[in-house]
Amino acid sequence: MNHYNTVTFAFLSCFLVACSTQTIVTSPAESTTPKVPSSILNPTGGVDNSVKGSSALGALLSLAEQQESKGNVQGATRILERAIRISPRNPEIYLRLAELSYRQGKYVQAQSFAEKTLSLNPSQVLAEQAEVLLQNTNLESLY
Repeated sequence: MNHYNTVTFAFLSCFLVACSTQTIVTSPAESTTPKVPSSILNPTGGVDNSVKGSSALGALLSLAEQQESKGNVQGATRILERAIRISPRNPEIYLRLAELSYRQGKYVQAQSFAEKTLSLNPSQVLAEQAEVLLQNTNLESLY
């Protein structure tokens, strides 16, 4: 009988501990707001939600931004190329590659990525950014 009481007590203890575990509730803004790179913030300060859905993709975009801020442009490019393998029809990734190429002075490549961005039916914010980039690459190619 003693063994039975010990097993029962252990089970009951585990059950009570599991039931008494506190659930931490966060506000909806904390739980649903994705961490996204600053390059996809729209002019009004809101987030362009073209990346929603894939946490892996969001993580790669953040990592690419970190690499670029550290001066590792090649690393950022490799990360964005990996993001394309995850989401090959995401216009934001191509726009980020276009911006990276432009900053490196690779205007033909930047133009190509900006055109690809526009071909993927981007949001209005991304389309406007791609158009500006195309205008800038056209101006740079004149010089």
